[in-house]
Amino acid sequence: FKAIPGSGWAMAELMAKGASPLAEEFSMYRFREGRFIDESVAAGVAH
Repeated sequence: FKAIPGSGWAMAELMAKGASPLAEEFSMYRFREGRFIDESVAAGVAH
């Protein structure tokens, strides 16, 4: 998984307060809407 420690903070906020502006961009709706994350810039190595 390409998770970072910050994802723990985002998950805690989501559980405590609901969706935050930080996490909204990563909702499951992004797949239906075609808003994908460019994996080529997320990896530390070339694929």
